[in-house]
Amino acid sequence: MRRYETIFIIRPDVGEPQIKDIIKRFEGIATSGGGEVIETEEWGFRELAYQIKGERRGYYVRLDYASDAPAMNEVERNLKLQDTVLRYLSVLVEPETDVAKAREEIDARKRRIAEARAAAEARMAAAAAQRAEAAAGAAQADPSSEEEIPDAPEEITEPEGGSRE
Repeated sequence: MRRYETIFIIRPDVGEPQIKDIIKRFEGIATSGGGEVIETEEWGFRELAYQIKGERRGYYVRLDYASDAPAMNEVERNLKLQDTVLRYLSVLVEPETDVAKAREEIDARKRRIAEARAAAEARMAAAAAQRAEAAAGAAQADPSSEEEIPDAPEEITEPEGGSRE
């Protein structure tokens, strides 16, 4: 089976239940004929780069699936006929794919993203604690015990043997 990725944009005035029904419908079309849905990502409402069919916003959905070429053609045919779909794009990701391996890769990527996000949050919390500690230490410091900073020289001399132009 081939692995495809189809991204489509749904009109923003469609209700949440209808959006779920549309997504389920296209998942069903993708799995018809022995295909399998690997992942469905709902990116939500976003601004469009330019106005499409009078709309400035759209609900983005990414459908990652493995199927034969006729199933992908049927997905595209139905997307073209669906009035609530503003735009779509299908891409062949891999000519031969193992669905279990693809799901493992997606799960590993999600774990890496979650770990990176947790590490970033921990670094931000540690930095905030350091700033709070430094601010508390500065407030308690005695101003008379601070070191004096020497004054800068008043006059800047030119190096010997050269002239500035």
